[in-house]
Amino acid sequence: MTIWFPLPFSVPSRRMLPALAAVLVCLVMAACGRAPQDEPAPAADPGPSPETDVVAFVGVNVIPMDRETVLEDHTVVVEDGRITAVAPADEVEIPEGAQRVDGAGRYLMPGLAEMHGHVPGPDDPAYAEDVLFLYVSNGVTTVRNMAGHAYHLELRERIADGDLLGPTLFTASPWLGPDKAGTPEAAEQAVREYEAAGFDLVKLGSIPPEAYGPMAETAHAIGMPFGGHIPEGVGLVRALEARQASIDHLDRYAEFLVPDDTDTGDRDPGFFGSGWADLVDTGRIPEAVRRTLEAGTWNVPTLSLVEHMASPEPAEEMIAWPEMRYMPQAVRDGWVRSKHEYAAREDFQPEATRRLVEVRQQLLKALHDGGAPIALGSDAPQFFNVPGFSIHHEMAMMVAAGLTPYEVLVTGTRNPAAYFGTPDAFGAVEPGRRADLILLEANPLEDVANVQRRVGVMVRGQWLSEEMIQARLEEIAAEIVADVTGP
Repeated sequence: MTIWFPLPFSVPSRRMLPALAAVLVCLVMAACGRAPQDEPAPAADPGPSPETDVVAFVGVNVIPMDRETVLEDHTVVVEDGRITAVAPADEVEIPEGAQRVDGAGRYLMPGLAEMHGHVPGPDDPAYAEDVLFLYVSNGVTTVRNMAGHAYHLELRERIADGDLLGPTLFTASPWLGPDKAGTPEAAEQAVREYEAAGFDLVKLGSIPPEAYGPMAETAHAIGMPFGGHIPEGVGLVRALEARQASIDHLDRYAEFLVPDDTDTGDRDPGFFGSGWADLVDTGRIPEAVRRTLEAGTWNVPTLSLVEHMASPEPAEEMIAWPEMRYMPQAVRDGWVRSKHEYAAREDFQPEATRRLVEVRQQLLKALHDGGAPIALGSDAPQFFNVPGFSIHHEMAMMVAAGLTPYEVLVTGTRNPAAYFGTPDAFGAVEPGRRADLILLEANPLEDVANVQRRVGVMVRGQWLSEEMIQARLEEIAAEIVADVTGP
């Protein structure tokens, strides 16, 4: 078996970060060499039979997410992948032959979106399918797949056609770097090629600043969104003026918060501003919020990307988290190595990282309170972020930053639907919406940790009980063990 994993990620300069981050993304997702897996054995309550497309959640407490409320003792009917009825239980006539799911004392909410996720490429289709299931198993029913590949366009269609179980995919182009867009002309051509190929977004990486403007102009002219990182030399102000669709990881905000007249000497900004964290003036946050609002640019904060690397918790303890058993051994080894190497960096020492985390929390709270659009994302699988599982870490971190559970859930339900320009397509429990749902044992409006207390997940009308989910997760874990130990 061959498993590729990230090269050592000890970088002396922010200038090298985008290219090496691209390597990290690609190599983490490289093939795991696993043989195709058999279909999971039938579990208790395996879901709807092929004979019925109708499911009714009976007597359930509905969290519609169009407002902060709980609709008690309702029945929700799903037919052909769409919600067709949401009403008090005694007012709904359940179609004959429908599968009934007991909702008494339980809570039904929309599925979540991972707005900065990754799916492996074509070298190992079995691994890619496992990752898709890891997302779904945690109630992540929509993924904006960043730094894509033509293979993901095929996956997107297979999922949409019902041939493959997975979250609804929106797929970004391959990482746009200097090899593809090193000149203005090349950048313009790349945008047109990616739009023609059918990608949903141009994923920005490390293109030269002189190529950024022509890239943006071309993208706007043909209606192609662009987002992700802000290339070095472009800066936050210029990206917002260009109406970049999304800024991921709060990229370049920390640098903006350092006053222009600050003497930074020869210090590099470091990992998302960690090298200048002590120079940040949080009094500039309102100006950053104002500019973001004017631009209409979305932010996908991925707090966990930084907080996992900055955490004082030893890597050896983090890698023992229960969900790590679903990731290949070499990927886990790469994450541990990366954390050790970051801890040795001059710009990533404890005081700087604590300050960076605090600034990012303040910035997120201010952007949210100011009305700037925020979408939920964790950058899985990166730095101890197991697909699907990491969204729960991200939501807890957003609550720690000052958002309420409901406000956090909005960023993962209603807001992604608005981001894609389809506000009525999904993200709420109401008739006509795509039937992406999570059934829970406890109220997530009281504690976002309750999103982990699943009874089951519905993705595009297909009901997966928690028993079925756990059976498949155990298969994935067993595959990982077999890969390590051999036959």
